[in-house]
Amino acid sequence: MKITVEPDYRLSLHATGEAGISCTRALRLLLAIETTRNMKAASAEEGLSYRHAWNLIEELQEALGGAVIETAPGRGSRLTELGQRLVWAEKRTRARLGPLLDSIGSEISEDIEAATSRARRVMRMYASHGFAVAALYDRLQHLGIPLDLNYRGSNEALESFHRKVCDVAGFHVPVGGLEKILFGRIQRLFPADARLIHLATRRQGLMVARGNPKNIWSLSDLLRKDILFVNRQPGSGTRAILELLLTQQKMDSKGIQGYDNVEFTHAAIGAYIASSKADVGMGVETGARRFDLDFVPLLTERYFFVCRESLLTDPRFTPILEALQSTAFHAEVDTIAGYDAALTGQIQTVAEAFPYSRSG
Repeated sequence: MKITVEPDYRLSLHATGEAGISCTRALRLLLAIETTRNMKAASAEEGLSYRHAWNLIEELQEALGGAVIETAPGRGSRLTELGQRLVWAEKRTRARLGPLLDSIGSEISEDIEAATSRARRVMRMYASHGFAVAALYDRLQHLGIPLDLNYRGSNEALESFHRKVCDVAGFHVPVGGLEKILFGRIQRLFPADARLIHLATRRQGLMVARGNPKNIWSLSDLLRKDILFVNRQPGSGTRAILELLLTQQKMDSKGIQGYDNVEFTHAAIGAYIASSKADVGMGVETGARRFDLDFVPLLTERYFFVCRESLLTDPRFTPILEALQSTAFHAEVDTIAGYDAALTGQIQTVAEAFPYSRSG
Protein backbone atom coordinates (compact mmCIF):
# COMPACT_ATOMS: atom_id res chain seq x y z
CA MET A 1 0.00 0.00 0.00
CA LYS A 2 1.26 3.46 -0.86
CA ILE A 3 -0.33 6.72 0.31
CA THR A 4 0.51 9.76 -1.80
CA VAL A 5 0.19 13.21 -0.22
CA GLU A 6 -0.11 16.10 -2.63
CA PRO A 7 -0.67 19.83 -1.98
CA ASP A 8 -3.80 21.66 -3.14
CA TYR A 9 -3.00 25.25 -4.02
CA ARG A 10 -5.78 27.75 -3.47
CA LEU A 11 -5.86 31.35 -4.60
CA SER A 12 -7.77 33.38 -2.02
CA LEU A 13 -8.87 36.96 -2.60
CA HIS A 14 -9.26 38.15 0.97
CA ALA A 15 -10.37 41.63 -0.01
CA THR A 16 -13.56 40.26 -1.56
CA GLY A 17 -14.28 37.82 1.24
CA GLU A 18 -14.51 34.96 -1.25
CA ALA A 19 -13.33 31.47 -0.30
CA GLY A 20 -10.94 31.35 -3.26
CA ILE A 21 -10.34 28.91 -6.10
CA SER A 22 -8.19 25.80 -6.36
CA CYS A 23 -5.43 26.42 -8.88
CA THR A 24 -3.63 23.07 -8.59
CA ARG A 25 -4.73 21.77 -11.99
CA ALA A 26 -4.16 25.15 -13.63
CA LEU A 27 -0.58 25.21 -12.34
CA ARG A 28 0.05 21.70 -13.66
CA LEU A 29 -1.35 22.84 -17.00
CA LEU A 30 1.02 25.83 -17.03
CA LEU A 31 3.95 23.49 -16.42
CA ALA A 32 2.85 21.40 -19.41
CA ILE A 33 2.46 24.52 -21.58
CA GLU A 34 5.99 25.60 -20.63
CA THR A 35 7.30 22.26 -21.91
CA THR A 36 5.14 21.74 -25.00
CA ARG A 37 4.54 25.39 -25.98
CA ASN A 38 1.21 24.19 -27.30
CA MET A 39 -2.16 24.44 -25.57
CA LYS A 40 -3.66 21.38 -27.24
CA ALA A 41 -0.63 19.22 -26.48
CA ALA A 42 -0.53 20.44 -22.88
CA SER A 43 -4.26 19.72 -22.46
CA ALA A 44 -3.81 16.17 -23.74
CA GLU A 45 -0.78 15.62 -21.50
CA GLU A 46 -2.88 16.58 -18.46
CA GLY A 47 -5.87 14.52 -19.58
CA LEU A 48 -8.06 17.59 -20.10
CA SER A 49 -10.33 18.57 -22.95
CA TYR A 50 -9.20 21.66 -24.84
CA ARG A 51 -12.29 23.54 -23.63
CA HIS A 52 -11.79 22.54 -20.00
CA ALA A 53 -8.13 23.58 -20.15
CA TRP A 54 -9.07 27.04 -21.39
CA ASN A 55 -11.71 27.32 -18.66
CA LEU A 56 -9.03 26.64 -16.05
CA ILE A 57 -6.71 29.26 -17.55
CA GLU A 58 -9.48 31.87 -17.82
CA GLU A 59 -10.59 31.27 -14.23
CA LEU A 60 -7.01 31.70 -13.03
CA GLN A 61 -6.48 34.85 -15.12
CA GLU A 62 -9.70 36.38 -13.87
CA ALA A 63 -8.71 35.74 -10.26
CA LEU A 64 -5.21 37.16 -10.78
CA GLY A 65 -6.28 40.09 -12.92
CA GLY A 66 -3.69 39.37 -15.60
CA ALA A 67 -2.78 37.01 -18.44
CA VAL A 68 -0.70 33.91 -17.69
CA ILE A 69 -0.26 32.70 -21.28
CA GLU A 70 -0.18 34.31 -24.70
CA THR A 71 -0.81 32.72 -28.08
CA ALA A 72 0.16 33.76 -31.58
CA PRO A 73 -0.39 32.11 -34.98
CA GLY A 74 2.53 29.87 -35.82
CA ARG A 75 4.17 30.39 -32.43
CA GLY A 76 1.94 28.25 -30.25
CA SER A 77 1.39 29.19 -26.62
CA ARG A 78 3.92 30.54 -24.18
CA LEU A 79 3.88 31.83 -20.63
CA THR A 80 3.73 35.52 -19.82
CA GLU A 81 5.97 36.91 -17.08
CA LEU A 82 3.12 36.34 -14.61
CA GLY A 83 2.75 32.75 -15.82
CA GLN A 84 6.49 32.16 -15.50
CA ARG A 85 6.47 33.43 -11.94
CA LEU A 86 3.63 31.04 -11.07
CA VAL A 87 5.47 28.12 -12.65
CA TRP A 88 8.67 28.85 -10.74
CA ALA A 89 6.71 29.17 -7.51
CA GLU A 90 5.25 25.73 -8.23
CA LYS A 91 8.68 24.26 -9.02
CA ARG A 92 10.16 25.65 -5.81
CA THR A 93 7.22 24.27 -3.83
CA ARG A 94 7.63 20.81 -5.35
CA ALA A 95 11.38 20.80 -4.74
CA ARG A 96 10.94 22.00 -1.16
CA LEU A 97 7.94 19.91 -0.10
CA GLY A 98 8.29 16.80 -2.28
CA PRO A 99 10.58 14.83 0.05
CA LEU A 100 8.57 15.91 3.11
CA LEU A 101 5.29 14.79 1.52
CA ASP A 102 6.89 11.47 0.54
CA SER A 103 7.91 10.97 4.16
CA ILE A 104 4.42 11.80 5.44
CA GLY A 105 2.83 9.44 2.92
CA SER A 106 5.20 6.68 3.99
CA GLU A 107 4.31 7.19 7.66
CA ILE A 108 0.58 7.13 6.94
CA SER A 109 0.95 3.95 4.88
CA GLU A 110 2.78 2.26 7.74
CA ASP A 111 0.13 3.37 10.26
CA ILE A 112 -2.67 1.97 8.10
CA GLU A 113 -0.82 -1.31 7.57
CA ALA A 114 -0.28 -1.62 11.31
CA ALA A 115 -3.91 -0.80 12.11
CA THR A 116 -5.23 -3.44 9.72
CA SER A 117 -2.68 -6.02 10.95
CA ARG A 118 -1.79 -7.02 7.40
CA ALA A 119 1.94 -6.73 7.81
CA ARG A 120 4.79 -6.94 10.22
CA ARG A 121 6.50 -3.70 11.14
CA VAL A 122 7.96 -2.12 8.02
CA MET A 123 11.64 -1.28 7.82
CA ARG A 124 12.18 2.32 8.91
CA MET A 125 14.86 4.37 7.17
CA TYR A 126 16.00 7.88 8.07
CA ALA A 127 18.21 9.32 5.35
CA SER A 128 19.80 12.50 4.14
CA HIS A 129 17.96 13.54 0.98
CA GLY A 130 19.58 12.41 -2.25
CA PHE A 131 18.50 11.57 -5.80
CA ALA A 132 19.73 7.97 -5.58
CA VAL A 133 17.79 7.51 -2.34
CA ALA A 134 14.65 8.78 -4.07
CA ALA A 135 15.31 6.49 -7.04
CA LEU A 136 15.65 3.48 -4.73
CA TYR A 137 12.43 4.35 -2.91
CA ASP A 138 10.54 4.71 -6.19
CA ARG A 139 11.89 1.34 -7.37
CA LEU A 140 10.81 -0.35 -4.14
CA GLN A 141 7.33 1.15 -4.44
CA HIS A 142 7.09 -0.12 -8.03
CA LEU A 143 8.13 -3.61 -6.88
CA GLY A 144 5.69 -3.54 -3.97
CA ILE A 145 8.47 -3.73 -1.36
CA PRO A 146 7.52 -1.74 1.76
CA LEU A 147 9.87 0.84 3.27
CA ASP A 148 9.09 3.66 5.68
CA LEU A 149 11.38 6.43 4.42
CA ASN A 150 11.84 9.68 6.32
CA TYR A 151 14.19 12.38 5.06
CA ARG A 152 16.46 13.82 7.75
CA GLY A 153 19.84 15.52 7.79
CA SER A 154 22.82 13.16 7.98
CA ASN A 155 23.47 13.94 11.65
CA GLU A 156 19.85 13.48 12.69
CA ALA A 157 19.59 10.23 10.71
CA LEU A 158 22.67 8.79 12.40
CA GLU A 159 21.58 9.96 15.85
CA SER A 160 18.22 8.26 15.27
CA PHE A 161 19.96 5.05 14.22
CA HIS A 162 22.16 5.21 17.31
CA ARG A 163 19.05 5.53 19.51
CA LYS A 164 17.37 2.66 17.59
CA VAL A 165 14.58 4.94 16.36
CA CYS A 166 15.17 3.67 12.82
CA ASP A 167 16.56 0.47 11.32
CA VAL A 168 18.67 2.06 8.59
CA ALA A 169 20.27 5.51 8.27
CA GLY A 170 21.58 7.22 5.14
CA PHE A 171 24.52 9.62 5.39
CA HIS A 172 27.32 11.02 3.24
CA VAL A 173 30.96 11.91 3.84
CA PRO A 174 33.46 13.71 1.59
CA VAL A 175 36.42 11.94 0.03
CA GLY A 176 39.81 13.46 0.79
CA GLY A 177 41.10 15.79 3.45
CA LEU A 178 37.78 16.52 5.13
CA GLU A 179 36.71 12.90 5.48
CA LYS A 180 38.67 12.09 8.63
CA ILE A 181 37.46 15.24 10.37
CA LEU A 182 33.81 14.62 9.56
CA PHE A 183 34.02 10.91 10.33
CA GLY A 184 35.54 11.75 13.71
CA ARG A 185 32.33 13.59 14.58
CA ILE A 186 30.06 10.64 13.79
CA GLN A 187 32.23 7.62 14.66
CA ARG A 188 30.61 7.22 18.11
CA LEU A 189 27.24 6.61 16.47
CA PHE A 190 28.24 3.28 14.89
CA PRO A 191 27.76 0.15 17.04
CA ALA A 192 30.32 -2.66 16.90
CA ASP A 193 28.07 -4.72 14.63
CA ALA A 194 27.40 -1.87 12.19
CA ARG A 195 27.51 -2.63 8.48
CA LEU A 196 27.79 0.00 5.77
CA ILE A 197 26.08 -0.43 2.40
CA HIS A 198 27.48 1.77 -0.34
CA LEU A 199 24.74 3.59 -2.25
CA ALA A 200 26.70 5.82 -4.62
CA THR A 201 29.54 8.25 -5.12
CA ARG A 202 28.47 11.75 -6.11
CA ARG A 203 29.84 15.23 -6.73
CA GLN A 204 29.17 18.25 -4.53
CA GLY A 205 29.79 21.80 -5.64
CA LEU A 206 28.33 25.20 -6.41
CA MET A 207 25.13 25.58 -8.42
CA VAL A 208 25.08 28.76 -10.52
CA ALA A 209 22.94 30.19 -13.33
CA ARG A 210 23.43 28.85 -16.85
CA GLY A 211 26.58 30.41 -18.33
CA ASN A 212 27.79 31.42 -14.87
CA PRO A 213 27.09 35.11 -15.57
CA LYS A 214 28.59 36.29 -12.26
CA ASN A 215 31.80 34.28 -12.66
CA ILE A 216 31.50 32.28 -9.46
CA TRP A 217 34.31 29.72 -9.47
CA SER A 218 35.27 29.18 -5.83
CA LEU A 219 34.08 29.60 -2.26
CA SER A 220 36.00 32.88 -1.99
CA ASP A 221 33.59 34.38 -4.53
CA LEU A 222 30.79 33.98 -1.97
CA LEU A 223 32.26 36.93 -0.05
CA ARG A 224 31.63 39.32 -2.91
CA LYS A 225 29.00 41.97 -2.22
CA ASP A 226 27.19 41.30 -5.52
CA ILE A 227 26.65 37.61 -4.70
CA LEU A 228 23.56 36.24 -2.92
CA PHE A 229 23.87 32.73 -1.45
CA VAL A 230 21.23 30.15 -0.47
CA ASN A 231 22.25 27.57 2.14
CA ARG A 232 21.20 24.12 3.34
CA GLN A 233 19.67 23.76 6.79
CA PRO A 234 21.78 23.27 9.95
CA GLY A 235 22.29 19.56 10.63
CA SER A 236 22.44 18.60 6.97
CA GLY A 237 25.57 16.86 5.70
CA THR A 238 26.05 19.46 2.98
CA ARG A 239 25.93 22.30 5.52
CA ALA A 240 28.50 20.50 7.70
CA ILE A 241 30.83 20.04 4.72
CA LEU A 242 30.47 23.69 3.73
CA GLU A 243 31.31 24.84 7.24
CA LEU A 244 34.43 22.66 7.25
CA LEU A 245 35.51 24.09 3.90
CA LEU A 246 35.00 27.65 5.15
CA THR A 247 37.06 26.93 8.27
CA GLN A 248 39.76 25.32 6.15
CA GLN A 249 39.95 28.43 3.96
CA LYS A 250 39.71 30.81 6.95
CA MET A 251 36.48 32.35 5.65
CA ASP A 252 33.91 33.95 7.96
CA SER A 253 30.35 32.95 7.07
CA LYS A 254 29.14 36.34 8.37
CA GLY A 255 30.55 37.87 5.21
CA ILE A 256 28.35 35.70 2.96
CA GLN A 257 25.08 37.37 1.98
CA GLY A 258 22.15 34.98 2.32
CA TYR A 259 24.01 32.47 4.50
CA ASP A 260 20.97 32.22 6.79
CA ASN A 261 18.55 31.65 3.89
CA VAL A 262 17.97 27.88 3.92
CA GLU A 263 16.35 25.18 1.81
CA PHE A 264 15.96 21.53 2.80
CA THR A 265 16.86 19.62 -0.37
CA HIS A 266 19.34 19.81 -3.23
CA ALA A 267 16.43 20.20 -5.66
CA ALA A 268 15.07 23.14 -3.67
CA ILE A 269 18.47 24.84 -3.87
CA GLY A 270 18.47 24.37 -7.63
CA ALA A 271 14.92 25.69 -8.02
CA TYR A 272 15.72 28.71 -5.83
CA ILE A 273 18.66 29.71 -8.02
CA ALA A 274 16.86 28.94 -11.29
CA SER A 275 14.05 31.32 -10.28
CA SER A 276 16.63 34.09 -9.65
CA LYS A 277 16.09 34.17 -5.89
CA ALA A 278 19.84 33.66 -5.33
CA ASP A 279 23.04 33.54 -7.37
CA VAL A 280 24.64 30.43 -5.93
CA GLY A 281 24.11 27.52 -3.54
CA MET A 282 25.94 24.34 -2.60
CA GLY A 283 24.60 20.91 -3.47
CA VAL A 284 24.98 17.83 -5.65
CA GLU A 285 25.37 18.15 -9.40
CA THR A 286 21.98 16.56 -10.08
CA GLY A 287 20.18 19.48 -8.45
CA ALA A 288 21.89 21.84 -10.88
CA ARG A 289 21.30 19.79 -14.03
CA ARG A 290 17.60 19.28 -13.32
CA PHE A 291 17.05 23.03 -13.40
CA ASP A 292 19.37 23.75 -16.36
CA LEU A 293 22.00 25.35 -14.13
CA ASP A 294 25.78 25.21 -14.38
CA PHE A 295 27.84 23.40 -11.78
CA VAL A 296 31.27 24.11 -10.30
CA PRO A 297 32.56 20.87 -8.66
CA LEU A 298 34.28 21.16 -5.29
CA LEU A 299 34.56 17.60 -4.00
CA THR A 300 33.44 13.98 -4.30
CA GLU A 301 31.62 12.17 -1.52
CA ARG A 302 30.43 8.68 -0.66
CA TYR A 303 26.84 8.01 0.35
CA PHE A 304 26.22 5.05 2.66
CA PHE A 305 23.38 3.28 4.41
CA VAL A 306 24.21 1.93 7.86
CA CYS A 307 22.42 -0.95 9.58
CA ARG A 308 23.20 -3.68 12.10
CA GLU A 309 24.68 -6.91 10.76
CA SER A 310 21.62 -8.94 11.77
CA LEU A 311 19.44 -6.85 9.47
CA LEU A 312 21.25 -8.16 6.39
CA THR A 313 19.43 -11.48 6.73
CA ASP A 314 16.12 -10.08 7.99
CA PRO A 315 13.36 -11.13 5.52
CA ARG A 316 11.94 -7.61 5.66
CA PHE A 317 15.23 -6.13 4.52
CA THR A 318 16.62 -8.70 2.09
CA PRO A 319 14.26 -7.67 -0.76
CA ILE A 320 15.40 -4.05 -0.29
CA LEU A 321 19.04 -5.12 -0.41
CA GLU A 322 18.43 -7.23 -3.52
CA ALA A 323 16.80 -4.28 -5.29
CA LEU A 324 19.71 -2.02 -4.32
CA GLN A 325 22.27 -4.54 -5.61
CA SER A 326 20.41 -5.28 -8.84
CA THR A 327 21.91 -4.54 -12.23
CA ALA A 328 18.85 -2.48 -13.11
CA PHE A 329 19.31 -0.16 -10.13
CA HIS A 330 23.03 0.20 -10.84
CA ALA A 331 22.18 1.30 -14.36
CA GLU A 332 19.59 3.77 -13.05
CA VAL A 333 22.05 5.36 -10.62
CA ASP A 334 24.59 5.77 -13.41
CA THR A 335 22.06 7.86 -15.36
CA ILE A 336 21.76 10.39 -12.50
CA ALA A 337 23.97 13.41 -13.24
CA GLY A 338 26.99 13.52 -10.95
CA TYR A 339 26.42 10.01 -9.53
CA ASP A 340 28.59 6.89 -9.92
CA ALA A 341 27.32 3.36 -9.17
CA ALA A 342 30.68 1.55 -9.33
CA LEU A 343 30.44 0.56 -5.65
CA THR A 344 26.66 0.48 -5.28
CA GLY A 345 25.51 -2.39 -3.06
CA GLN A 346 28.96 -3.16 -1.62
CA ILE A 347 28.77 -4.13 2.07
CA GLN A 348 31.61 -3.23 4.43
CA THR A 349 32.42 -2.96 8.11
CA VAL A 350 33.13 0.53 9.41
CA ALA A 351 36.84 -0.32 9.60
CA GLU A 352 36.86 -1.45 5.97
CA ALA A 353 35.17 1.71 4.75
CA PHE A 354 37.25 3.98 7.01
CA PRO A 355 40.56 2.14 7.67
CA TYR A 356 41.93 4.82 10.01
CA SER A 357 39.01 4.13 12.40
CA ARG A 358 40.79 0.97 13.60
CA SER A 359 43.10 3.11 15.68
CA GLY A 360 40.38 5.56 16.66
